[in-house]
Amino acid sequence: MKILKHLLIFVAMICIISTAYAKGLEEYIKEAEGLQKSGKLDQAISIMEDAVKEYPENSIAYTQLGNFISMQARGAEFQDLFIICKQAFENWNKAIELDPYNVMARSLRGGWGIGLPKFVGMLEIGIGDQEFLITMFEQSPDPRAKEQLIGVYMQLGEGYQKLKEFDKAKNSWNKVIELLPGSEYAKSAEASINKLTDVENKIEEYIESKGPDGQIIVDLKEKLEKEPDNTSLLIELGKAYNDEEKYEKAEEILNKAISIDPQNINAYKSLIESITNLTIKGYDIMVNIDTDFRTDLAFKLMDLIDKAVEIAPDDIGLRLNRGIYGIEMPFFVGKLDQSINDLNIITETDAPDSIKAEAKYWLGVAYKRKSMSYWIEVASDFEDSQAAEWVYENLDPGIRHFDIKDHKTPVVSIDFIMGFTDELPPQTAVWIEDIDGNFVKTIYISGFSANAKEVQVHLPKYAKSSEFKDVDAVTGASIDLGHHIYVWDLTDIFGNKIKKGEYVVKVEVCHWPHVKYQLVETSIKIGKKEKKVIVEEGKLIPYLEVTYYPKGGK
Repeated sequence: MKILKHLLIFVAMICIISTAYAKGLEEYIKEAEGLQKSGKLDQAISIMEDAVKEYPENSIAYTQLGNFISMQARGAEFQDLFIICKQAFENWNKAIELDPYNVMARSLRGGWGIGLPKFVGMLEIGIGDQEFLITMFEQSPDPRAKEQLIGVYMQLGEGYQKLKEFDKAKNSWNKVIELLPGSEYAKSAEASINKLTDVENKIEEYIESKGPDGQIIVDLKEKLEKEPDNTSLLIELGKAYNDEEKYEKAEEILNKAISIDPQNINAYKSLIESITNLTIKGYDIMVNIDTDFRTDLAFKLMDLIDKAVEIAPDDIGLRLNRGIYGIEMPFFVGKLDQSINDLNIITETDAPDSIKAEAKYWLGVAYKRKSMSYWIEVASDFEDSQAAEWVYENLDPGIRHFDIKDHKTPVVSIDFIMGFTDELPPQTAVWIEDIDGNFVKTIYISGFSANAKEVQVHLPKYAKSSEFKDVDAVTGASIDLGHHIYVWDLTDIFGNKIKKGEYVVKVEVCHWPHVKYQLVETSIKIGKKEKKVIVEEGKLIPYLEVTYYPKGGK
């Protein structure tokens, strides 16, 4: 009855404030809303901060302050997103502490908790909020509660999917189908189920491709049946799974070992090996259902190695690895300064000269990366300045021409320069269309976009043209600053030779996190004579050279 009582108060006010609250608080909120709508979000937040001071025990005041703070995330840089979210969550936490049945606070915290990357650490809380709301809405007599349930179940499915609890995710989406069969919501839920099933099948294929467990693993599993909490056996089994490249099983076993003995450095070292290999060879198909999958792996890996160094601070090998990993990780992991500190510590120890030399090499890489961040900032934030021109001039790698002697004609060579680098390698696609705009073939697509497919938004022209029909054979590691050459063998998506005529070569690139984008294209005539077209425009792809070599061409 207590839940029902609170529902009657709160269900109708997810986006509005009940007149039961003091008029002064309503005025604060209305003033903040007006400022926000007029583009003065900072002032709106300031108004709600004043409201919280005046109403320190009011759950709604904290809810709305968190809501306005979260609006800052829309235009925030990736690295600032977490600071903003932390502040918003602090206010929603307080709101729910004051009133656990505050639907708006639960909805906001639950939605953001599930929507943010898993490494932020709010996923389980977000799922808990959505489950709480389901209990409330299912007991509500309000007809609008059913509509609220739809959104909650959709988000809950996403949350379970991120946790890799796939059966629970499907159950949540099936609830949507049961509640509103045939609706657009039901169709969306069904599409999510189908996509997840496809990913599950591909994961299963990947696991099966590793073959059955070897005899060492079989023997260790038999021993563990008699001693399930034997840490040494667990670590040995984890290592055996690593040796067979079954890193997911190794992770599962080694996590169990650490839960039994949290200070066991050997368990941590083996688990770091597992996660390192998952980071390199992980299920790339997972990004199609969770675009933060590989980002989560990066944070997981650094968290593990941080704990390992805390347990064994004098282990030079661990500290060296942490220094290297921190440099190679994406910038938003935020470990570059820690890496520099680790590597400097190693140079001042009595470590072997070979280790010191390696540490100094990586220090050079770290400082080079640190200095490059200034150039990236100049080119992104001061785009029209003379200094930005200097950046592009210094980054220009020059042109290395295609050698037809290495290829069987007829072919088309596609030479281009990537004239800019960001904190992360860009997403890039190279493809062919006919003169009427019909897709012919993908020549190259970078890994993230190929596996995320329709989820990604970085390469909109390629996504629309190709619909990702032929990405498997042409997916490669992300290319970056420099000169790149690709060859089209004049076949289409089905492997058939194309007809003579005019075709269009397109190259699309998007850098992140600064979202610098360029599409460059040119037509080329396929016939009896050699043709060459050069396009020099823009700064991200400042040079594109497309050449058709007819049969027997030199």
